[in-house]
Amino acid sequence: MTAEEIKDYAENIGKLVTFFGYTSCSLQSSTAFGFAWENKDSGHSKVLFHIIWNSTCNHYFLNGGAYDHEEEILLLDGTAAKVESVEEIKNEKGEVLYTLIKMKS
Repeated sequence: MTAEEIKDYAENIGKLVTFFGYTSCSLQSSTAFGFAWENKDSGHSKVLFHIIWNSTCNHYFLNGGAYDHEEEILLLDGTAAKVESVEEIKNEKGEVLYTLIKMKS
């Protein structure tokens, strides 16, 4: 995500935001982090969403088939979640490793 996109989430702490399109998630943070990417030339930074999901609808658990090790959760188009926090995760030198956005259904 770009700095502007991350800022949008920070400005919406405490509010519901809507996911557009089907959103692929994983129960394993290590799997999800493997999909995070950055590109300094385009201004994109790594972002990890941690979503606490308490809803019984608007998702599919896709733990089967060729990629069952991913423990994938697919959120339906238009699903909303509340932004809880936006935090930069840094290494021991103070360099930003990624941004953690916590959300709740």
